[in-house]
Amino acid sequence: MQEMIELKAELDRLMASLGGVLAARTVLNDNDEIVEIHILSDLTKSPKQLVRDIQSAIMAAYGLEIDYKLISVAQVNSNMVVPAISSEPRLTIRKIMISLDSNNLETTVVLGQGDKTFEGSCKGPLSGRNRIFSAANACLAALKNHLGQAYNITLLDLQRMTIAGNECFVIALSYVEPFSESVLYGIAPISSPETEVQAAVMAMLSSLNRPMSKPKKH
Repeated sequence: MQEMIELKAELDRLMASLGGVLAARTVLNDNDEIVEIHILSDLTKSPKQLVRDIQSAIMAAYGLEIDYKLISVAQVNSNMVVPAISSEPRLTIRKIMISLDSNNLETTVVLGQGDKTFEGSCKGPLSGRNRIFSAANACLAALKNHLGQAYNITLLDLQRMTIAGNECFVIALSYVEPFSESVLYGIAPISSPETEVQAAVMAMLSSLNRPMSKPKKH
């Protein structure tokens, strides 16, 4: 399985390097078979020519014969933004609200970007450790509201660490955008016990603000 995952990454890089291709993504099924290849391209080549180029490149590099029916091509003007992430001001924390009852804790995080706000909430068992994860997951819900359905983010890990003598929260996120996926890392210092929740949210934002603030392509 690991070999197919590595091959998938190599195929994506190979196809993305071809003339006219803006992005490429190979999809495998549970049996590690190639079932779909999605191509995003500019208008410099016809879809048929792109499919032939992809088949030839994969055959030459890896000896694999790819059925043309597995390859789908979407074409856009190269001046369009791909993906459509704006260069608006970075996301900031507007408000963090925590409500408690005898058994549960609910955290609501409100993020802001310019004059827009995005809210997310998380409810779970009342415990000291869950206070931090509730804040992180509430921030995650707000981020999903901001990004929309074309993007998917998942919290992979959240750890409290001591770095250079200072306590910090370090997080890892899976970030899936159209035609690509990556793991993003964020870190934020914990200045005092009272700021732990805020630090967890700041660590989330530190991982995502950089890719979301990339300038548009022209």
